[in-house]
Amino acid sequence: MATSASTPGSRRPAATGADRPWPLRAFFWTMVASIIALPAWIMFGRGLAGAPLGDALLLQAFLGPGLALLIGLVVGLTVARKEVRRPRAVTWRDVRLIGPWLLVIALMGLTVVDTAGGRTGSALTAWLGDGWLTASQSFTAIAVMATIIGGAVLAWLQVLELGRETRARVERVVADLQAPVIEQRARQEDAAFERIDGPQAGRVIRIEDDDRR
Repeated sequence: MATSASTPGSRRPAATGADRPWPLRAFFWTMVASIIALPAWIMFGRGLAGAPLGDALLLQAFLGPGLALLIGLVVGLTVARKEVRRPRAVTWRDVRLIGPWLLVIALMGLTVVDTAGGRTGSALTAWLGDGWLTASQSFTAIAVMATIIGGAVLAWLQVLELGRETRARVERVVADLQAPVIEQRARQEDAAFERIDGPQAGRVIRIEDDDRR
């Protein structure tokens, strides 16, 4: 009996951090650091530009933890994906989605208007003059809405991506478990039986009972 068997294909090795460009690895750590850095920047960053720090600090003390939780939610769902967690590097898709959102939050630190010591302004007005006060207020209002709505949308998109990756990983595990059974069936289907050659080939030996006994 002659049989033929198929050999399983080679599996592609898992990606590592060194396999991805350095901007993707750098953005991973920037994204993680932004959980703490961006709320702190929005609270105190304008002070570095000479803008007043005063009345807005009390409100930001309550809103800051909420912003950190929102950023942490988006970052956590992103890092939960094995394709991001194992190599410690995001994908270009993550950069396109999360990068602009974090940039808006960072820019908001320059436009938050505060009042202290009879002065009202932002980091932008400290650099460019009081004529930018209205622009600072408008951008801050838009940025707050973009941060909240964008965070919710990003969290949902990352949940969908996490589910897609998990489903694909489960399908691969099931396929690996079924591979021996499929291979055995392939061997049985490809099996070929050959006729035996020899002096006794084709002869039938019949044994009959002796009726005289």
